[in-house]
Amino acid sequence: MNDQINDKKALFLDRDGILNIDKAYVYRFEDILWVEGIFELIHFANTHGLLVVVLTNQSGVAQGMYQEADVIKLHAEMKKFLEARNLRVDDWFYCTEYYSERRKPRPGMMIEASNKHNIDLSQSYMIGDKPTDVLDIIGPKTFLLKGNYPLDEIEKTKTAEIFTSLEEILERLKKEIN
Repeated sequence: MNDQINDKKALFLDRDGILNIDKAYVYRFEDILWVEGIFELIHFANTHGLLVVVLTNQSGVAQGMYQEADVIKLHAEMKKFLEARNLRVDDWFYCTEYYSERRKPRPGMMIEASNKHNIDLSQSYMIGDKPTDVLDIIGPKTFLLKGNYPLDEIEKTKTAEIFTSLEEILERLKKEIN
């Protein structure tokens, strides 16, 4: 039984489409193009008491397009790049399997992160760019970046707030957290 109090807040980030431009099955650092506004978003989280946790589906492994070792190496290189700019990602979670409880929109990776880091999901945020980034879990507020995937159903159901840039998401977070 976990007797620790979940008292930390987190900014959960999808990887492809939020950290880096989604070019389908990115697994090499030389293919990374950072999304405009991501550095400022991470800096805000780092300076306002939020853990930064990446949650990413990586089905390219299951499809044989690249290996799990490639994902691990890429995340290490991304982390090093960010650290050189005084930006911190506290943890990286990925799911390579299609039918796992960890695969978004299932909440497994978020639950795992919450348990590992004592995160209060009701005080946390999920930022993604596709319907599968609206996780099947009660707690975090979800903000989606419009442009990469159709979000019509999300707009109808209001299960997430939709923004046109990471800068808009950052402004929304500043209102919530300051």
